[in-house]
Amino acid sequence: MASFEQFVLKVKPTLDMFLRVPHKEHLERLRYELLQFNFREMKIFHVQILAPLVLKLEELNGVNQDLMSCVLDCIRIVMSKLYIDDVQELRTLLVIVLKQIRESGATKVRPNLSEELKLVSVQCIGEALRRSSSDVLEIFYTSESAVLLGQILLSLVEFIENENYRKLVISSLECLMIIFYVHDEAEFTDVVLRNQVANTVFIYIPKIVTILIKTSLADEKLGETLKSTAIKALGRILCVIFEKSDDVLIEHNYDKKEFKSLINKALQQKSESHKSDFEMASHTKRREGIEQLLEKMRSIGRTKQWFEETSRALRAVYTRASVFRSHDSVRIRTEYARMCCTLMERCAYNLGENYLNLLENVVAMSEDEDKHISKMCTTTLSQLQLLGNANESLFDEYADILFDEHLAKMPRIISRSIDAEQYAELISLKGFLKNLSISRMNCLLLVPKNLEMLCRCLISAVDLKLYRDLLTEAYAIREVVLADYAESAKLGWRQYKHLSSARCVNLVKDICVILGNTKGINRLVYDFLLELLTQNHETMNEIFLIMLWIGTGVERRKHMNYAELVEILLEEILDEKHWHLALRPDASWRLKVDKPTDWFVDKTPGLYESAIEIRTQNVDSDDENDFNEVNKSQRVTILDAEFNVLHTCIALDVLGHCATYYGDRFDRYIFRCLHKVLLKVSCSNTMVYQAANFCLVSIQKALKFAEVTHLIETHTDYLNYHLNTILKRSPESHAAVDILTVVLQLSTRRALPHLENIFQTIYNECSKSQQSENINAYLRVFSAFLKHVARWQATSNAEVAAIPMQIEQAQEEDLLQNWLDLLEKPSTFIENEEANVEGETNSKTPTDSTEDVEMKTEEFEAAQEGEDVKPPLPRYIQMVKDIITQVLKFVSFADKTHQILALECLISCVPLLHDYEDELLPLVHLMWSPLVEKFRNNDAVVLNRCFTLLNVLATHAKEFILKRSLDDVIPSLKEFLRKASKTSMTETIAA
Repeated sequence: MASFEQFVLKVKPTLDMFLRVPHKEHLERLRYELLQFNFREMKIFHVQILAPLVLKLEELNGVNQDLMSCVLDCIRIVMSKLYIDDVQELRTLLVIVLKQIRESGATKVRPNLSEELKLVSVQCIGEALRRSSSDVLEIFYTSESAVLLGQILLSLVEFIENENYRKLVISSLECLMIIFYVHDEAEFTDVVLRNQVANTVFIYIPKIVTILIKTSLADEKLGETLKSTAIKALGRILCVIFEKSDDVLIEHNYDKKEFKSLINKALQQKSESHKSDFEMASHTKRREGIEQLLEKMRSIGRTKQWFEETSRALRAVYTRASVFRSHDSVRIRTEYARMCCTLMERCAYNLGENYLNLLENVVAMSEDEDKHISKMCTTTLSQLQLLGNANESLFDEYADILFDEHLAKMPRIISRSIDAEQYAELISLKGFLKNLSISRMNCLLLVPKNLEMLCRCLISAVDLKLYRDLLTEAYAIREVVLADYAESAKLGWRQYKHLSSARCVNLVKDICVILGNTKGINRLVYDFLLELLTQNHETMNEIFLIMLWIGTGVERRKHMNYAELVEILLEEILDEKHWHLALRPDASWRLKVDKPTDWFVDKTPGLYESAIEIRTQNVDSDDENDFNEVNKSQRVTILDAEFNVLHTCIALDVLGHCATYYGDRFDRYIFRCLHKVLLKVSCSNTMVYQAANFCLVSIQKALKFAEVTHLIETHTDYLNYHLNTILKRSPESHAAVDILTVVLQLSTRRALPHLENIFQTIYNECSKSQQSENINAYLRVFSAFLKHVARWQATSNAEVAAIPMQIEQAQEEDLLQNWLDLLEKPSTFIENEEANVEGETNSKTPTDSTEDVEMKTEEFEAAQEGEDVKPPLPRYIQMVKDIITQVLKFVSFADKTHQILALECLISCVPLLHDYEDELLPLVHLMWSPLVEKFRNNDAVVLNRCFTLLNVLATHAKEFILKRSLDDVIPSLKEFLRKASKTSMTETIAA
């Protein structure tokens, strides 16, 4: 009764007042009362409200658009609160509303209509269809209503295409979805009604799809709401039109007649080059042509031929829409992903070749950064591959085609080096492999061609660059420190030729991880790559990287099951052929200018095939006959050296990562690789040193040692045995000396006794073979030993200083206590002394007295001799003296490297002898003359070391060199500065 009273007392009087005096204020009051009225309790009143308003709307048609807009809004409010259960009522309302914006049979909407009138008309049409029951809609969507629906659809399309009012366009899109029964409140499981709607309005698809794709691809100024709504409408409308049903399911009949008809049809289409109905309908402007075409399409219906032609015509639409998968807006990407997934699930057999385009988009978006989009696409791909799924065979067929297409175009995309293209291609391949079932992936990669193409694509993607910085070397002796490891961990030797961004590199790694986690496939890929390695393939560096990522990318929970991959890789990487490559090019710049020009032509055959050989230069640059006898393939060109350096770095890189992957179980490989890594740490090549430093610290952390020194000390016995063995076999072995250099750098004083005999062997070799090629290595060992002693001395002094010295205090306390005891018992002490003296006097004979005198004389003489004998020097000080005597002769050598290393050794020696002046001053006297001679050298690097040594001597032997410096050094220094000033002034003026 409350609703009845409200209608009688408020709604009815307000309505009557408006009908008598049609004024906007009365209409606003009526609108307010309608919003407050509860139509659900008194449904009978809506007829008494709608009928007068509809009649009044007819009267106001073309008179007052504002009042018409308000009346339509009131009608919309009434319809939004009730369900229309009479098809005639629905049809009447649609006709009346449509009449306000479009003349009957007209091709365009009425001109000069206000945007408010257009908007409320669209909302009324949508509300009428939305509030109609399913029974009413089943009766309404027949051929009788086709013309009415066509007029409404054309009006909506015109609004979407031409209007600038954003709210009107969005409302038109929503109304369009309501007409196709694909709005949010529609019953998507009502297959019968959806099929009936599709059969009624499918003839208008060409124009609608054209406008929707145009709107969705329009300028970004329209906003993501409008564009996402257009994509939603496009996807849902295509889905309802192409959705398979029992009536239109396309079945493949592989009989003779079907095959003949297919051939004849293809030949006919080729000869006739006519446009499809879709294209004609989307471009035809004349009314007569449209009506004829629509009548033709209506009579044919949604047949197999119509689906084929329409799918072929829509290919351009699907292709243009592919740009949405990389759109910046998450909302637009979400709608597009939902569109693709829905079409693949519901319309697979009616899409034709467009299925391939949709599959590619879904695969790519399965790796979207938005988790919701990624999960949606992944779920769809999983469902399509389920056994028993109706689309399983179709998915398998197009998956093979898609895989072949990606492998065919990927090398070209990689070689173009365009980051955006590379990222799109790699993320598509990753999504494809990640979402492919194991059985399907096995079927694809068991085909030898597919396996080979996939591996070669991955290898070409990580193609490493050879550059001149790989040959950079350093003279200074370096120490393995954490700062170096932090720099080495950046893996600077991995410079990719085509990949310019880290995201593309990470995608290649992810693809390798997917292959590594797929049982059966990982071993298949490994076997193929190992076969390439056995052929000494030119891309062995890239192959090692791919194998590393496949092997170490396995999930930790599968670590034990998949460790065999890493074992295979380690066995290959520890092969001796990878560890003894020539890291320097031949000195071709030393050749005489009158030599034949063929000397300077790079004619090295099989550059990469010979890269793994141990190369030595046996060519005498002054002997042309010897050069002609030497096989040119044995020469090391700059490209060879760059490749060898890069290969060595990759080998160390792979070994370090494998150690990290193995963890503490890597200890079984330590005796096979530690000496190799230490040898590379001592290498003068900067890049090899960094790679070796990374590998050594990785092994240390894998075996859970706190520092690298602990790792070396733990394996000192093994290293001692290994070095002794090498030195006995070949006294001039570079490897043994280089390893010892690093061991000395990384050892503490506890390791000195173990290494002393090795040091003595090297000292003896250095003293007897002055012209040996190993002089540089020997000098580096001496320098490392001196730095080791200096570090040991500093740590010892620090430890001694940290111990509290309480010995003197204890001695003082004991002495004081003794005196107190004596003072307490003076009488007893005196009596005992007198008795002892008397007893000794009585007991002594003259002979005994003489013997005592002789013994005292001998003891005195022995004490005098002892004062003249020097105490023995500590072992390490004696070794320092020996090193100085050996190093002094190398200061005067012509080779600059010898001079620099010798001066560095002297700089380290002098501070160690600071507490032994008697040993220091004679040695300073010996080194003064060669030092003064070096000050006449014009080489800045050598002079720098000379000044440093002079500074050290001034600190520790200042009285000795004071006058000598003024007489010998200052004149040379003055002359050097005078010459340098002229050169500096000339360069400054020129600059």
